[in-house]
Amino acid sequence: MKNSFFKAEKPIIPISRIILLISILFLCINFSACASFANVKDFFTEKFSNEEEMDKAVETIDIFFSLLIEKNFKEAYQYISSEDKIKGNQQKFSNEFADVTDIVSVDINWVEVKNNIAIVGIDLTESYDGEEKVFKDIEVSLIKEEDGSWKIVFWN
Repeated sequence: MKNSFFKAEKPIIPISRIILLISILFLCINFSACASFANVKDFFTEKFSNEEEMDKAVETIDIFFSLLIEKNFKEAYQYISSEDKIKGNQQKFSNEFADVTDIVSVDINWVEVKNNIAIVGIDLTESYDGEEKVFKDIEVSLIKEEDGSWKIVFWN
């Protein structure tokens, strides 16, 4: 009996508590892995779709300014937003360029796309009386229309 007095008794943890603890750990690991996977998937999906949208916005800018350089205002008008078309017809759009100097070139510097809005930073070179002048860091805004196409926001 003397021996049993000095022996410390170990607490017994019921099996149900051990199973509950393991289940909780398993679920925590499982849910955190799903969230991490979803975050990684979203990152790559947004990255690739964002780059595709950036390319489309830049293409719209290229076409629009190429048409302005060619003084094809009727075709360029097709690249402005539907909201701007409500504000002014094709004739009003063409009249905007009546007293404007000749656009020589456009260089695209950067592009930002957030949801259905894009902003493109450009340098515009124009010619007047044989002299060229460069306007740096002009921001051109675009909006994504319901049909998925990018259009220029022309009139504020």
